[in-house]
Amino acid sequence: MPSIYSVIECGGFQHKVTVGETVRVPLMPAKAGDIITVDNVLLFASGDSLKIGQPKVDGAQVKLEVLQHDRDDKIIVFKRKRRKRYRLTKGHRQDFTEVLVSEIVCGSDKQSVDAGIRDRAHKRAHALQNMKIQIKKPTRKEKVAAAIA
Repeated sequence: MPSIYSVIECGGFQHKVTVGETVRVPLMPAKAGDIITVDNVLLFASGDSLKIGQPKVDGAQVKLEVLQHDRDDKIIVFKRKRRKRYRLTKGHRQDFTEVLVSEIVCGSDKQSVDAGIRDRAHKRAHALQNMKIQIKKPTRKEKVAAAIA
């Protein structure tokens, strides 16, 4: 089977996707397990054939399966003006949705993800969620309750 890939526009960003890969896109209003259909396909490639959209490829779709919602690592934003006694430090964590590319379709060309790859992606997302639950820090209320007891 020829290798199929496409470039999609999702959340204001362009992503090159192939079937079976997981991609982080900006936070989407969908629950884990939902299927999202992206019609905004900018480029579609199957083997030697290449279709470039103007602005998008007609009849092309990419189906994404939502694995999980999470927040990215913290980045530090530091601003400073010399000789003015001005320093500002802020942190930022970006929300994202991790999706599995389950199907790419354009006319008669179609490629779907294997069940094994889908299961591995779901198990990985579930394991990451369980790790976060175990590492969860106690809230102030829980600390006070523990100190009183």
